[in-house]
Amino acid sequence: MKKTTVLVLMTLALVAASCGDDGGGDEHLGAVPTTVTADEATTSTLAPALAEPVPLVIVAEIGGCFMMGPNCTTTLVMSDGSFGVFRTDPADVLAVPGNVADAEIVGQTDVAGLATAIAATDFGELKNTLGAGTCEACVDGIDTTVRFFTGDGPIELDSVEFEFDTALALFEHMEDVQSAIRGGGDLELKQRGE
Repeated sequence: MKKTTVLVLMTLALVAASCGDDGGGDEHLGAVPTTVTADEATTSTLAPALAEPVPLVIVAEIGGCFMMGPNCTTTLVMSDGSFGVFRTDPADVLAVPGNVADAEIVGQTDVAGLATAIAATDFGELKNTLGAGTCEACVDGIDTTVRFFTGDGPIELDSVEFEFDTALALFEHMEDVQSAIRGGGDLELKQRGE
């Protein structure tokens, strides 16, 4: 009985929150909140028809993938596993120019492990324990910036500043999700000026 009450209250809170005006007026970014609670990040506990997916993570690449043209990717992954792959805007690498449906590549993947790892991570402690990152773009490689959506607000990590250690559950699950997304295809290469 208690689980049902909590489920109903969470659903009502989500519905009420979605009815408000985001005040942004920007149709492309209005759906991307700045905070996500741990309960919202694991929508698998709610019936799919009752829960609206929320952003889980944005992963942006920059560097050598810009050599021929705008071929770096920014991926928006939602809590329901839907994702969209966009071309990275070099002026704002974490900008998402639309909703998942507006992306050049869209799909679905399993994000339960990633959602659990995000909710369980103490990002302050993580930043204190990660090794130093490297500037791969300095030698025509690719650097990655990640924005995790947490109950405490968005947390950003940059591979130039921090080493993304896949021995840690957070980065292991992030890499699993990214691998699944890459398995769905690549953006069509564009030359400069196209």
